[in-house]
Amino acid sequence: MRFLGFILIIISAATFGLMPIFATFAYKSGLNIESILLFRFLVSAILINAYILIKKLSYPKGKTLIILIFMGAILYSAQAFSYFTSISLIGSSLTSILLYLYPSIVLLLSVVLLKVKVHKQDFIALLLTTIGAILVVGLKFENINILGMIFGIAAALIYSFYIIIGAKVMSGTSPVVATGVVIGSSAFIYVTYGLSIGAKFPQGIEQWKWILAISLVSTIIAIITFFAGLKLIGPLKSSMVSTFELVVTLFCSYLFLGEKMGIFQIIGSVFILISAIILAKEKDE
Repeated sequence: MRFLGFILIIISAATFGLMPIFATFAYKSGLNIESILLFRFLVSAILINAYILIKKLSYPKGKTLIILIFMGAILYSAQAFSYFTSISLIGSSLTSILLYLYPSIVLLLSVVLLKVKVHKQDFIALLLTTIGAILVVGLKFENINILGMIFGIAAALIYSFYIIIGAKVMSGTSPVVATGVVIGSSAFIYVTYGLSIGAKFPQGIEQWKWILAISLVSTIIAIITFFAGLKLIGPLKSSMVSTFELVVTLFCSYLFLGEKMGIFQIIGSVFILISAIILAKEKDE
């Protein structure tokens, strides 16, 4: 089951890692960010919740339902707002580095809030993950803005709490149903926002193709597999293995978008892979 947990998180990271590729083609087809976000969550919410209803799965009740709605409507939305605001102020490179502070924050929260025992291998893996992320993204300091830095750190903090809360609530919840509630709650926020600013309806097969790819692959599959893996291996290892997302984005950008891949990015990718191997081989005590 432990090995399955790592496989599920790797699948989640890979499908999340494909999202920038799909989004790039969606932009080229004429869609803007507001339309992509609106229809990403609207289509995902309809599909996953239709599946839940067809299969007659039971939605959680009471406290669990409230927590999942909070994760989707508040945390997911706030994290996305902070992330994109940070990008607009300090650029994607530095924002990504700040976001990938979240494995370190998850480690701290796991120890303090969940009383998780941390092994020496965890610290080694965390160091490799952090260095690997910096090498893959590439650190640039051309446009430093304090407010942008604050939003970048806020994105990492919010996502860390999202993972910790998710780990707690997943113990008694189906990953599929949890995904349905989280995506449905997020959809309410994004649809309300998108309609308020006049987001455009997708036109033609080309635009709908990329909306469906983002919705099915980089939202439904990505979140279900993350929740399922989180349930099996916990928040700390899940957060560190999730940095594999960067490796997938890097190599797919090279293969499909013609972007250059330097030696430091390759070394960074190797560091992230070594980190995942260390965590997978670590024995529970």
